[in-house]
Amino acid sequence: MRRILAIGLMILGICTTAAQESVTSHPSVTAYLLTLLEEPVDTIILRVDRLIDSVGCQQPELQSKVAGLAFDFFTESPVMGHEAVAVHIADNWFLNKRLQLENEALYPVLFAYAEFNRSSLIGLPAPALLLQNPEGFPVEIRDDAADRKVLFFYDTECSTCRREAPLLAELARTYRGEPLTVFAIYTQDNRDAWQAYVDAVFSGIDNPDVTVVHLWDPDASSGFHKKYAVLSTPMLFLLDSQNRIRGRGLDCERLAQMLDIGNAQVFQYRQLFDNVFNTFNPLDVQTVEDLVDAFHDRTAGNPQLHADLFLNLFNYLRSSDVLAKQQGALYLAEKYIAADPDAWSEEFVARTVHALAQARLNPAGSRATQLKLQNKRGRRVPLYDNRHAYTVVFFHLLDCRQCQQEFQELKQLKPDFYEYDIQVVMVYVGEQQEAWRKFVRKQWPCRWKFLNDFSHDSNMRTLYDLEYVPHLYLLDENGIVIAKDIKVSELKAIIPFL
Repeated sequence: MRRILAIGLMILGICTTAAQESVTSHPSVTAYLLTLLEEPVDTIILRVDRLIDSVGCQQPELQSKVAGLAFDFFTESPVMGHEAVAVHIADNWFLNKRLQLENEALYPVLFAYAEFNRSSLIGLPAPALLLQNPEGFPVEIRDDAADRKVLFFYDTECSTCRREAPLLAELARTYRGEPLTVFAIYTQDNRDAWQAYVDAVFSGIDNPDVTVVHLWDPDASSGFHKKYAVLSTPMLFLLDSQNRIRGRGLDCERLAQMLDIGNAQVFQYRQLFDNVFNTFNPLDVQTVEDLVDAFHDRTAGNPQLHADLFLNLFNYLRSSDVLAKQQGALYLAEKYIAADPDAWSEEFVARTVHALAQARLNPAGSRATQLKLQNKRGRRVPLYDNRHAYTVVFFHLLDCRQCQQEFQELKQLKPDFYEYDIQVVMVYVGEQQEAWRKFVRKQWPCRWKFLNDFSHDSNMRTLYDLEYVPHLYLLDENGIVIAKDIKVSELKAIIPFL
């Protein structure tokens, strides 16, 4: 059963909570709040309170509006630590009924936001967290004696985790400094998927300065969701030697900066690749392949540089959301790695061969493997039926943030789908049967197909590349795969009349 709580999805799905109007409709308030972004949190709280007070208690509705705008502003702020400001506004102005929300239904949302964030704010002692290691023994993360600790909450099917986990693993391999413990915390309950992910991503870390500890909580009995605001994955924290929270909501690049290794090789390579590939717009497969060949030619005379660069280049291309880069990763793997396995580590070759095997499932130009899945009435129906000019097959989960974002983009195209005879097939790959049925009912009436594999008899996961979701396929009228593992924005580029 999925453990990302429904209340988390509700919070993440609401852009404005306490506010009755959007921040952008109040430029003077927004302009003032923008001047506070670089101030310490305590200073921001003081000035926000003064701002709300300055409206005057004789205008409670306006006070409520200004407080709501400030709450929204700091919940959406990109600056680490501003969650504390939003929690203060919720506690000090609304939850104590000092001000009234115009919409009473928003109080539970406001309360949930505060409750799910208050215990893991910057500067606070890290909450106690007792989890299990793979052997089933309990591990309390605060008992570790390392000078610094990283908590990385992840899901094997989270596409953002797909980008961050290899970066964290590479950071663990290259880090030099005071003892560091990385707690890689799996948030779901599928032991086989967890073990396979650990073997594929975190193997081969042999660094005397770093200890990697793999943990999970299959029954969600530790309360990690609420204690550490794990409403979606990944969620990454940095703790100091006194178990105080020094960073939260980090990505690996920001973590490296906080660990004083901002010049770590993996991030230098990523910046190099970004600079090179972003020069080309649009970026097509042939261009990526030409650039891979150019990197090879430039580094062939230096075996160590060549090995380091191509390992990082493969990880960069493979974890990208851009179709051309994904295809470039396969080109690199086949031409320069699988063809010369002795030049690489066994772990890297194994990971590359696995990626190639996945990519070869229903590749572009082949006929998509037909599946028999269950529809919302429980009847077994084919995945596609060759009765439409195009078929979009969208494999998804309900509690995947990127799935939700892509789904919303698909919904915006709905009239065009109907006009141009495009069938959309939504294939749920999870196990939450009642949650899925509620999701489908919310979409009704709709001519899309909503399918599942609750009976587990389609071999869907072995026949399709579903290591990560969302995963979107585009088929033509004959069931031939036009493209796979693309985003909705690329779908619009492939079908010219969308």
